[in-house]
Amino acid sequence: MKTTKSNHIDIEKEVFNIKNEPMPPGTWWWWFWLFFLNNPKNPEKPRQLMILWSIKNVKEIHCNDEKFIFNLPLDKNNLRGVVAAWYFNGEKMHDDFLFEQCNIKISDKMLTSDSTMPTSFSIDKNKNIIKIGNDFELVAEVEDKQGFTSPFQQSNKYIGNKGYSMIRLIRLRLNGTINNESVHGSAFFHRIFVNVPSPSWYWGIFHFESGGILTYFNPFFFGKSIKKDITFFDGETLHEFSDINVKFSVHGMPVFIIKGENKNERINFTINTHSYYSWILKRRVLGFIPNKLVYREYPAFVSDFKFSNKKTGENINLENLGKSVGNVEHATGFLL
Repeated sequence: MKTTKSNHIDIEKEVFNIKNEPMPPGTWWWWFWLFFLNNPKNPEKPRQLMILWSIKNVKEIHCNDEKFIFNLPLDKNNLRGVVAAWYFNGEKMHDDFLFEQCNIKISDKMLTSDSTMPTSFSIDKNKNIIKIGNDFELVAEVEDKQGFTSPFQQSNKYIGNKGYSMIRLIRLRLNGTINNESVHGSAFFHRIFVNVPSPSWYWGIFHFESGGILTYFNPFFFGKSIKKDITFFDGETLHEFSDINVKFSVHGMPVFIIKGENKNERINFTINTHSYYSWILKRRVLGFIPNKLVYREYPAFVSDFKFSNKKTGENINLENLGKSVGNVEHATGFLL
């Protein structure tokens, strides 16, 4: 797999930049926001909101027993897509908070949907403004233009020009209002373009009180890993691992145990989950070959963390990092 990286991109120019040209069948675009919100009623369980806008270059797809039909060929000026959102209020998961087919309009600096509950995502310099109906208005601001939290672009090619490209904003400062209540916290964003089948995967993102960030990604096909990646930013230094071992157990809500190692460093951490939401996506290729992907998301936190550097003797644990808030994904199956 070939990987290319490019930092310090202009998000105003790139986030909504999709070329109006023929794309291979199955090509998939999505814009994905995660908001980690304070919860005065129960600080141990921060609130979370997820919203995504999705466009897939297929005739139809079934998701959670709903059938979605797309306009082909895709036309940037006439896009038929899906908008979905869930909201975890600290106690209960409000699934299918928003889940419907709609028209999606994309301009140079804005994306909108004409869904029953209208949504929009716009960019004004370092400010990202997301609105859902009349009750949700959130402003996520980029704070670091040079370091690890700066706008980041990555491309991964598996075979030839087949792979995915991603624009990522890994940690942003968040303020806004929900039902006229002022809220604050942090946010994560990525825009993904995929032109390969979707395999199974593990993924997670966590923000720590200290400013630390932890993320991992492990896609796999028939048990064989396609990519192994853990990235830990301790607030000053970036630590990267190209080896990962993921285990999980289910006694009530799932618990994930993750380990990684590089030449001089070791990392292991345990993730506990609060709640979850899932999508079950189904298609029939050539009209008769069934394939299915089950995509689960879990509001979560890191309950145990250990990082060590055998060369320098450095050790980092949760006492150094503080409390965490995050989200994990566990997808199983395969979608063409």
